[in-house]
Amino acid sequence: MKVLLVNTNQLKSPDPVPPIGLLYIASALRTDQHECNIFDLNFIPDFEIPLREKIQNFKPDVIGLSLRNIDNTAFPHFQFFLPHYQKITHICRSASPITTLVVGGAGFSLFPNELLYLLDVDYGIVGEGENEFRLLLKALQNNTPLKEKLLLHRAEEVNMDTLFPAWDLVDTATYFRDGGSLNIQTKRGCRYKCTYCTYPLLEGQAVRERDPVKVVDEMQYSYNKYGVDYFFFVDNVFNYPETHSIAICNELLKRNLKVNWTAYITPRITPTYRRMGGSAKELYRIYKEAGCEAVDFGTDAMNQHGLNVMAKGFLVDDIKECSAACKAHNIKFNHSLIFGAPGETIATTEETISNIIATEPTAVIAAIGVRLYPNTPIANKLIKQGWIKAEDITLEPVFYVEETLQTYLLTRLKEISQQYNNWVVPGLHIKMNYPHIFQQLRLGGVKGPMWRMLG
Repeated sequence: MKVLLVNTNQLKSPDPVPPIGLLYIASALRTDQHECNIFDLNFIPDFEIPLREKIQNFKPDVIGLSLRNIDNTAFPHFQFFLPHYQKITHICRSASPITTLVVGGAGFSLFPNELLYLLDVDYGIVGEGENEFRLLLKALQNNTPLKEKLLLHRAEEVNMDTLFPAWDLVDTATYFRDGGSLNIQTKRGCRYKCTYCTYPLLEGQAVRERDPVKVVDEMQYSYNKYGVDYFFFVDNVFNYPETHSIAICNELLKRNLKVNWTAYITPRITPTYRRMGGSAKELYRIYKEAGCEAVDFGTDAMNQHGLNVMAKGFLVDDIKECSAACKAHNIKFNHSLIFGAPGETIATTEETISNIIATEPTAVIAAIGVRLYPNTPIANKLIKQGWIKAEDITLEPVFYVEETLQTYLLTRLKEISQQYNNWVVPGLHIKMNYPHIFQQLRLGGVKGPMWRMLG
């Protein structure tokens, strides 16, 4: 069958994000000899006419729409993407009324019933789509009627070692030039239980690893074919387990592949790794030797009350230890924080601020409030407490901000960001509105996360 996959994302904060999930889907469909093409809205701001022309010229049997996010999770000045998605589905329907429309992606999977209705599509895939999309196309080919319009993923059936993104279907060179790195995934699933996080809902709690050799094979391919020498490990937590990340590093060193990389990291050293004689300083030494230039810590808070409320699984001292290890090995690091969680006070807020400043980070990205999603622990707790009803946690973004702190946080974080140049507050558009400067830096050859330039 002819399949047109549409990357609906146009958010660049501050860089364009390659649609790696969509590229995995395309690669999986190709194994069944389907003809795939990708229409990428990332580089087409005014997309209506080009999308219509693409559909009319390609004449797809199926159009797959990937919904990455519902909003940009930036309180109080958030962007809501539903009207954007409705416009895209309307264009697809009007351009080819008989073509089957399928929608999926992380954003869709969080609100599947609502979006299936509001977007008026034929089918929706919840969760990982590599296998489900293939099964759907097989059913359509055989004219097999499907009982349900929503198809649930079977995560255990996805062979992680078969994943290899179809980079030839997008403008990979431009993604690398404009984004400063290329995304790569080494595992799926998350064993951590952060109260607000959707990763366990989307990918499951069992961690499913790719063979480190396969991971570096992909990096070698991108290096040889596209000249990519900077990578972003987009796992929800790259350093769990430490042994897997170390095996990737060892493979990079074995091949003498001269690349740099960054990753999302938890500021925690597992007891298992410590029993093996490991420490934060040793782990980050290995990372540095293998090309690590920067890490993004999912810190969230730096007071013990906040860490407990969000079930982070580490202590303030762990954050200090990992921050010090980065400094010892000249690895740039960012602390991503969430202010205004349940029970937070002015005292705990100030404790986080002072403790974070003391680590001397390269950057701090501060979010105000916790975006609530269905079935997350924090949402369930707030429902039980009567703060909100389950039916009120909908597509339209709902944020929890400790009521007595909201005015204080808006003022205090603005003040801190003016005092410290390396503090970014997306919800207040602070240090997020320099697209032309970012573009010039990228054109000048700057690679890696843009927050590296703040410290």
